[in-house]
Amino acid sequence: MYLGIDFLVTPELNPLVVEVNVGLPGGAQEHDLTSLVHTGRPSGVFSRIEKVSHEVYGKPFREYLQGLPWLNSLKPLKIWMDGEGPFPQAFHPALRLEDKWVQYQILSSRVPMPETMVCDPSDISEAGRFLSRKGRLVAKRRLGRGGRDFKLIDSIGDLAGETAGPYGRLFQEWVDSRVASYVFSIRSIAFGGEPICGYANLASRTVSNHGVLTFIESGSRLGLSVDEFAVRPFNQRSWEAEIWFGRDEPTYLRHNLYEDEVAEAALVVPRDVWAAIQDISVKIERFYESLELAALPRAFFE
Repeated sequence: MYLGIDFLVTPELNPLVVEVNVGLPGGAQEHDLTSLVHTGRPSGVFSRIEKVSHEVYGKPFREYLQGLPWLNSLKPLKIWMDGEGPFPQAFHPALRLEDKWVQYQILSSRVPMPETMVCDPSDISEAGRFLSRKGRLVAKRRLGRGGRDFKLIDSIGDLAGETAGPYGRLFQEWVDSRVASYVFSIRSIAFGGEPICGYANLASRTVSNHGVLTFIESGSRLGLSVDEFAVRPFNQRSWEAEIWFGRDEPTYLRHNLYEDEVAEAALVVPRDVWAAIQDISVKIERFYESLELAALPRAFFE
């Protein structure tokens, strides 16, 4: 199964899985752009994806994707998640994988993840104890993307307004994933039992989503390859948009599908940390591939 897996890295250099994205998540195009800026040449990632698709699934990647039985119901669900369309009429049990609480339930005993709890709007006392124990939490949607409605929780007073919403709410321990003055996250792509590629997002704000795309270079430390760097803008239709939407892309997603900023620098990640991220990514991809989707925990929207 083609997956985009998002990681944070603790100050102790422990990678933690924060989200798993199914369908055709971004990652390949972003990796290719960072390779082009940092190394001066394309990455070859698209050929690699085609090779794995033929070897593992016996078909071109576009046919693999279009053959997914839940694809047609996943697209409108993602648009609904963005608040730009109605809830899909068709439902496939694979849609449960979009619920971050379902992800946590099936993965937290298998891979390292930040401790997480689901919100109970009628009783925030447990969340208060969670906050007291962790010192700082984040509140996020059970169903959402792009950092929508992401909030930092520093006090009991912050909890009261974060327990309800049409997309459900989660509380999760805050992870100080930081390099220099930037918050960062890593997107890792796995497919067909193989680690495909990855890139980092750097941001000078609370959440790293839609930050500056950055090449990942394995090394002996965690840091940036240069202290100061320029940012190169790109405005071109992404590979994922072409395959996922064809000619029918939603206009509200133009920024996501066309516009990127790439750092003229690399995020240097310790070799063992990068190897762990790749190993965890493949472990999750193989586990997702083996799932009996109808037996998944029910999502909050069912």
